[in-house]
Amino acid sequence: MRLFPIGGVVAVLTAFAVVPSAPAQARTTSTPPGPTTITLITGDTVTVRPGGTAVQAPEGAHVTTVGPDTYVYPDGVLPYISTGLLDKRLFNITYLLREGYADDKAAALPVILGYSGDAAAKKRVLPEASTDVRALPSINGRAVTTDRSRAGDFWSDLTAVPATGFANGISKVWLDGRVHASLADSVAQIGAPAVWAGGNTGGGVDVAVLDTGVDTGHPDLAGRIESTASFVPGEDVTDGHGHGTHVASTIAGTGAASGGTERGVAPGADLEIGKVLNNGGEGYDSWIISGMEWAARDRKAKVISMSLGGGPTDGTDPMSVAVNELSAETGALFVIAAGNSGPAETTVGSPGAADAALTVGAVDANDQLAEFSSRGPRLVDGALKPEITAPGVDILAARSQYSTEGEGFYRTMSGTSMATPHVAGAAALLAAQHPGWTGPQLKDALVSTAKQTPDLSAYEAGSGRLDIAATTTATVFATATAYLGIHPLSDEPTGTAEQPITYTNTGTAAVDLDLRLDGPELIRLSAAHVSVPAGGTATVTVSAELGDVPAKGRFTGSVVASTGGVRVADTVVGLSTEDKPRHLTITPTGRGGEPMPGSIMLLRDGDPAGSYYNFVTFDGGPVDVLVPQGRYAVWMWGEVEGSHGPNSRGMALVSEPTVVVEQDTTVELKAAATREVQAITPKPTATAELRLDYHRELGDTASATDSFMIPRYYDSVWATPGQKARDGKMSVTARWRKTQPILTIGDTFDDLILLPGSTPPAEGTQQIPAVFAGKGTASDFAKVDVKDKIAVVRRGELDDQVELAGKAGAVVLAVVNDEPGRYFDATYRTKLAVVSLSKDGGERLITQLGKGAVSLRVESQPTTDYLYDLVRYWPDGLPKSVTYRPAERDLARVDVDFQSTSDREISERRYDYNPDMPVKVGSTGLMRSDRFRTDWVTAQPGVQWSSDMDDLYSFQLGGSTTYPAGSRTSETWLGAIQRPRINDAVTLPRRDGDRIVAEIPGWGDSGANHAGVAFPDGGEMTATLTQGRTVVEQNAYNWIDSNSGLSPKRLPYRLVATTQRDSTNYPYSTRTRTIWDFVSDAKTSRLPLIQLDYRVDTDLAHRAARSAAITVSPSHLPGAPSTKSITSAALDVSYDDGATWQSQRLRRTAAGWTANLRAPRTAQHVTLRTSAKDKDGNRVEQTITRAFGLK
Repeated sequence: MRLFPIGGVVAVLTAFAVVPSAPAQARTTSTPPGPTTITLITGDTVTVRPGGTAVQAPEGAHVTTVGPDTYVYPDGVLPYISTGLLDKRLFNITYLLREGYADDKAAALPVILGYSGDAAAKKRVLPEASTDVRALPSINGRAVTTDRSRAGDFWSDLTAVPATGFANGISKVWLDGRVHASLADSVAQIGAPAVWAGGNTGGGVDVAVLDTGVDTGHPDLAGRIESTASFVPGEDVTDGHGHGTHVASTIAGTGAASGGTERGVAPGADLEIGKVLNNGGEGYDSWIISGMEWAARDRKAKVISMSLGGGPTDGTDPMSVAVNELSAETGALFVIAAGNSGPAETTVGSPGAADAALTVGAVDANDQLAEFSSRGPRLVDGALKPEITAPGVDILAARSQYSTEGEGFYRTMSGTSMATPHVAGAAALLAAQHPGWTGPQLKDALVSTAKQTPDLSAYEAGSGRLDIAATTTATVFATATAYLGIHPLSDEPTGTAEQPITYTNTGTAAVDLDLRLDGPELIRLSAAHVSVPAGGTATVTVSAELGDVPAKGRFTGSVVASTGGVRVADTVVGLSTEDKPRHLTITPTGRGGEPMPGSIMLLRDGDPAGSYYNFVTFDGGPVDVLVPQGRYAVWMWGEVEGSHGPNSRGMALVSEPTVVVEQDTTVELKAAATREVQAITPKPTATAELRLDYHRELGDTASATDSFMIPRYYDSVWATPGQKARDGKMSVTARWRKTQPILTIGDTFDDLILLPGSTPPAEGTQQIPAVFAGKGTASDFAKVDVKDKIAVVRRGELDDQVELAGKAGAVVLAVVNDEPGRYFDATYRTKLAVVSLSKDGGERLITQLGKGAVSLRVESQPTTDYLYDLVRYWPDGLPKSVTYRPAERDLARVDVDFQSTSDREISERRYDYNPDMPVKVGSTGLMRSDRFRTDWVTAQPGVQWSSDMDDLYSFQLGGSTTYPAGSRTSETWLGAIQRPRINDAVTLPRRDGDRIVAEIPGWGDSGANHAGVAFPDGGEMTATLTQGRTVVEQNAYNWIDSNSGLSPKRLPYRLVATTQRDSTNYPYSTRTRTIWDFVSDAKTSRLPLIQLDYRVDTDLAHRAARSAAITVSPSHLPGAPSTKSITSAALDVSYDDGATWQSQRLRRTAAGWTANLRAPRTAQHVTLRTSAKDKDGNRVEQTITRAFGLK
């Protein structure tokens, strides 16, 4: 579907998720322990839990999950997204994680800068904090990187223009996307031996192979390589992957290592090898574009083979643009893999989506389409892709000696990667026969003479399977494809869509052709017969009267040309139609009826998963766009007046759950009916975090969850009570973290903010005089005495104001905002308390100070003794009241014990989760807490909670839990006993048929259901899976993946995890060994691994009393057998690091099994050896050396 801008408002249809094509060969990957941080192009950071289950986003961010992907848009970037200036992939957290753009994988963020025509002609100025990598003249661009630590400077310089746009002539910014390799009988299948028999082996034709490099020493490629170049930083052309060597030999291998048997399609062709993918089979867009420019311009290759690809696009991405530009400029033919994202439709990837590309799908030895082969039509415009197929299943070709896969000189691979070099080699044979032909002529000839595959549609196989024997013996060729375009249907459709089909006769005699259209009647031919002169051309027209189109849809067929009853050439034809787009006018108004600026989202029933529309209205005026007809959900985040008067700012969620667009339609989004969504707590609190989620589902594929982390300069959030959806699913979730106030001043400043980096006064309440110090400049402070007082200043240069106020002896600096909304900024670490006051309240205080002395009551609570984590999940739309006023009996009480040995702030988060949240969303909280804190948590059916926390030495992830109303539980964090512990915060161990997968975090603390990893170096860990005496898998990290091959029978297995770390940073739990014995068969899903939790009272130095009680709580993982099936437990202790052991007498309690220590006077620490068993024979034994100390 397409979207049209009207009247200067631009909208972008995000119709593709940009999912890279999967390599044909399965890869085994490991998941690193701990959270993952991604620094965005704006300098904002996003932290993702292991497994992607939860996202910590910056304040003010929109966290939007549409289809399979989650995007995090920091405050202020949506205008650049909606105008198409900024690549959405830069904020696609799912994609960035999967493709290796996280901070621990890539120190710099690679981007491509597109320049306007004027800027392109001049010396291009790069934004600050960027490093020039390479020029990309074919797309008027440059590849650059920006260091993660200076991404904020890069963004500031890039956007340093008054309006929404970029500085220095930059017209677009793309992520430099990751591209993947698209993984003797097959050459016979396409007829190559018949061509060789005539003496044509492709001699004199240069074929460029842009891939993973080449094994230059392979016998099959001796004498065939003309030149090489690597575009991969830090790697030479050597093929450490194997993909490029396989592809190169399929094109031009001599078969020398097999006595001539395994020859390539064009064994006489010369190869130009460009390494554009690294030894892992991956590369960036800019590497590939540079390789394309080298091959086409510098090496002047006639054919360029590219067995690689990114996600589906509409052919306007940087790589596709480069294909079109270089094809037109040089006449080269780019032969490109369609991708391996089948069997879904519209999955042809970039750069195969380019108009000029000859895009190749894959078939097997029986000409049946490979399931993995990407299908058309092309995204957005429905164009015909791929154009041809070739053998791509179980292809035997040269093996690189530098590859770890396989052995010997040859190996078998599958993928459209393998089909592509068959076509590239065939193009070389054809170019040798017709040395003067251009790329378009080669493409037409190969496609129009392909072998028909009548069981496959044009969007699956194009014109058919490559038949080079037929191509090289033919004398009549036709235009490859004739696509009549995609057309909107008006109420009374009129007009004609048409395309020419040209027939070329290379023979010495005229040829009379009979033309037949195999396809829908609405597509017509201008002639049933045509005569093509010797050495000449003749043209007919294929057309369609749009008034004859019965309905919207896709219509394909084939024009078959024959002479004397013999088929000689085919042209695939196609036409796509859609409903006439209609004007959708959206008129937003604020709480008082005034224009309401903000961002607008649209979701359309029937669009592919991952599609949505986004607009930004800067002045709040009506938004008028052309959209496809259909059923929509419309919602908006609008700027409104807040709850503190005219100069306060609020954020309103205003929606129209269902809008049917069949004619021109107007939607009014009125905030006048909204009410403040608020939570009122039993005890005094300040709002530390506020989030609102809007979830909408329409039909089978359209689904979106839009979470807005409300920035603190808004004092309130608003929504329309009583709003429901009459169809589909609509839910709203409100989330608050409300903490004990750290600092209160007076009785009227209920919206003040203690700015990050500052320090509240000592605990207690005191009356402190206030003094007005103007703009807070040096001269202003010189005029007044602020020592031991509250210095009140109007907003200026904050860091300067803080420094001057501190030097002048102020105890509090109160900064009065000079614009609507609350002022929120961070300052450097200071012992001064720095607070911001809103404009209205602050100016009233300044007025009072001008009339006489003012003393303010200041109440300080530097540590947080209590907080409320509250959520209201409204699964069926908004109720009539959007105020949440829980009593303590409605909540769950959690008594939290922080056993950190560090006195710094603790970084901790608690995530809420409900069935409509595809990913948990939260922000990082730096809490000043004493050892104990009381948390009050919402207890609502359908809502789950999970927490995580870190200090200097470890990162702990809590499992999912629900709380009954009125319940009281305890939770200990960062306790002494740390050991391998698995929960649902990570990938739960599972059996998938003949495969076992397990993730085993090595350092879960002694709190119940906590998994954890160690800092700073993570220690050492090994994981081993055995079956009997056979080692199935062994890794030096926390991940086990047996791949495949396990027996389907019910057999015993053993999983062993060992950990070890330096006692310098953490003196306890220095070594562990955990043995899980379990039985499993092909029917098992969740592995029945017993987990062990421990409870022992210790001090902050992690030392217990010598007669302390220790409780062991065995349990199964979620989805595995019930905990009630555990039948026994045993505990041994050692006071000499395991040299000797003492068996403990255990008594069964409600919490598990409990024993009392009897530690010798000289003992300094306790080593534990614990075991447990269930009724099915599954068992665990865990040894923890120096689990905790003794007092």
